[in-house]
Amino acid sequence: MVNMIGKNFEQFAVLGLGRFGSEIAVALSGGGKEVLAVDVAEDRIQAVSSLVTHAVTADATDEHVLKAIEISSFDAVIVAIGDVEASVLATVTLKELGANYIVAKASNDKHKRVLEKIGADYVIVPEAEMAHKLANRLMNKRLNDLMEVNDKYSIVEIAVPEAWSGKSLIELGVRNRFRVNVILVLAGGEDVISSPGGDTVLGGSDHMLVGGNNEDILKFTKYLNKLK
Repeated sequence: MVNMIGKNFEQFAVLGLGRFGSEIAVALSGGGKEVLAVDVAEDRIQAVSSLVTHAVTADATDEHVLKAIEISSFDAVIVAIGDVEASVLATVTLKELGANYIVAKASNDKHKRVLEKIGADYVIVPEAEMAHKLANRLMNKRLNDLMEVNDKYSIVEIAVPEAWSGKSLIELGVRNRFRVNVILVLAGGEDVISSPGGDTVLGGSDHMLVGGNNEDILKFTKYLNKLK
């Protein structure tokens, strides 16, 4: 699977405007990106037409349609079609037409493996990812947010335990003891200390952005959960 980190995408085509497709199309457009939204349902097109750059009522699995909208001219194409067979067909057609970068939504792990095998550059299973995030937040009282960088590494936002208040990172030995890296500290929830040094002193109301191997992150959060 090709990593998206470091890529500068400006033009997007979103195929399929269910909840996921509509949300990402509107979010990208709101972020200043050029977005073409395509769906076979007229009501879905009307719902986003004023919120994206272009919106077209058409069958996103039709090769002639994809050629007509010059799909290969977009930096990235997002296949957000809910039907499994249709999403696979669209992905195959996009590869044949030379789409630059294909992001595809899968409904389950089996669907994900199929999309990866036929050439999707990045595959997301929204329901599984949301369930994983929620489970982690419920199990870890100090975990505020989690972002999976890839299958092995994650970045998490963690509330500093009261027992660590007034102590420095080097004194706590975060990196040496737990093999994780403190990327930044949100001091009091407002001031940002980026790339904090060993002499950075933590406060009881601070939050840390911590990165590392998933196993190390899990061990680290379990340890913190035992502290007051």
